[in-house]
Amino acid sequence: MEKIKGFQISSMTVSGFKCYEAPMEITFGNPTIVTGGNGRGKSSLADAIAFAVTGLPFFGERGIDRLHNETNPDLQIAMRFTDETGKAHELTRSRQKDRMSITYDGYAIRQTDLNEMFGERDVFLSIFNPLYFIEELGEDGKKLLERYLPPIPQADVLAQLNAQTQQRLSGVQLPSPETFLKNRREEIRELEQNAVYLSGKLDLAQKQRQSSKELSNRLTAQIQELQREIASLEARRFENVNLEELQEQLVQASEQYEELSGEAPETPDTAELDAKLQEFHAKLGARSSEVYQPKYTDPLAEDTAKVQALGKKYQQNAALLKRFQPGTSCPVCRRVLSQQEYPAFRQALQAETERIAADGTQLKGQITELQELEQKSQSTFEQFKAEDIERYQAEINALNQKREQLQAAAAQQNMQRQQTLEQLRARIQNLSASMECGTLSPADSERLAECKASLEDCRVQLAAAQQVLSAAPEDFDTRIKAIEEEITEKKIMMKDVILYMSKRAELTFSKLALNRVKISLYDVVKTTGELKDVFRFTYNGRRYDRLSLSEQIRAGAEVSELVKRLTGRNYPVFFDNMESVDDLSNIRPTSQMILAKCVRNAELSVRAGSTAMPKAA
Repeated sequence: MEKIKGFQISSMTVSGFKCYEAPMEITFGNPTIVTGGNGRGKSSLADAIAFAVTGLPFFGERGIDRLHNETNPDLQIAMRFTDETGKAHELTRSRQKDRMSITYDGYAIRQTDLNEMFGERDVFLSIFNPLYFIEELGEDGKKLLERYLPPIPQADVLAQLNAQTQQRLSGVQLPSPETFLKNRREEIRELEQNAVYLSGKLDLAQKQRQSSKELSNRLTAQIQELQREIASLEARRFENVNLEELQEQLVQASEQYEELSGEAPETPDTAELDAKLQEFHAKLGARSSEVYQPKYTDPLAEDTAKVQALGKKYQQNAALLKRFQPGTSCPVCRRVLSQQEYPAFRQALQAETERIAADGTQLKGQITELQELEQKSQSTFEQFKAEDIERYQAEINALNQKREQLQAAAAQQNMQRQQTLEQLRARIQNLSASMECGTLSPADSERLAECKASLEDCRVQLAAAQQVLSAAPEDFDTRIKAIEEEITEKKIMMKDVILYMSKRAELTFSKLALNRVKISLYDVVKTTGELKDVFRFTYNGRRYDRLSLSEQIRAGAEVSELVKRLTGRNYPVFFDNMESVDDLSNIRPTSQMILAKCVRNAELSVRAGSTAMPKAA
């Protein structure tokens, strides 16, 4: 989008915005005088213009829902203006059902497009609202000024400094003096830590040499004392001791020990017993798993089947006898029996039934006899099986007892052999101790061993101490002096950079020259001479927070003109609460001015005029 460097509002239509319910057409001039009582819409015009351009009200507050009219939710602002070339434009912003739309000369655009045309929101509001920059931006206002202040070339700043400083800073790039100082401070801090470290190492080395010297003297005396004590104990060690005889006894005991220890342990021969045990265990297992096989199963089954068939036949005949009468059909030939034939037939049927009963009784007797024989046969089998198991178990117990006796005998022999070995080992130890200690008591022998160990330890420590004393000491003093000189050079360089920053700030501040307002961005720290960030405004030498409203408006007017000058944008300025200001003689207006004044109980009036403003002082 094409950048708009300046514009003047010609008219505006407002509806659904704050107190403006129905569409209202407002015409502007230069200057524009807005009067009316409280709540009549004077400040709302300022909010409407700011909202049309930035999407925010006059003081940049968030939460635009409060800008809607209570009865007309469809917000619309159409602002018509001419740019610096005299070309007319129309900017419309609408908001319906939380949906914002913007059109510019009939084309839909976005807020980012407006920011490109009119500049960032803070720039526009700092020009349009004289109080916005000082009261709303705070530290962000300082950053805004720094972005638009023209940079001062390093050569121009150096040209204002003394020759020595110029010489030291020649060739040093200072795009950010603050970063340069920060880096030098860190380097100095690191150098100081190194100096402290080296000083500590120097003190430690001196203490170590002194300590090593004292330790060497102490160890030398201790070694001499230990040597004298060892010589005295050694002199008493083998008085009246026959070492050859002790040696011979030691050799004999050692040979006996080696011979006896080389013999294999006694192992009983249980192979034959183990084979018999395996045999009887197999027999026992086989016999225990045997199961009786019935011998009369088939005859019993055959007789039982015959008894069941006879029983069935018997029941049939018995049933026939009950229901059979003269005149009924014969069950065999199906012939009807007469009265004369019936007795003979019934007698024959009765005889057959009795024969069946007799045959069944005889067969039951045979079954009972077979069952008794089967039971006797199974009892005999179980008796023989139990006797065989008992006999096999007795054989196994006897073999196990004999095997345990053989193992016990072998264990006894091995124990006796081990006792003999222990006795020989004790004798060898005693003989060795006698050859080692001689006539010395156990306490003296232990003391002799301690003295020898202490002597060796003292010699090792003495060698280490003498090595420390013989080593050439490191030249810490020279290294510390070099570090201190480097720190001094860096501090001088930092002072030069601080002078550079002070001069650069002085040259930069010259671009912020105002009439009665003074802006302080930096203060000099008295203890170090460095600059610290501040952001303060004064008007006629008085702090801004102690000014009256009229003085604050006059101060803000100067700041608004400053922002115009730095950014190259010349936009309208809206002065609210002008009833508190009797003149604006401290500024020379360069753009359209909208002056709002409260008139008690008066209706809203917007009047375009050409009222002459007071001249700048």
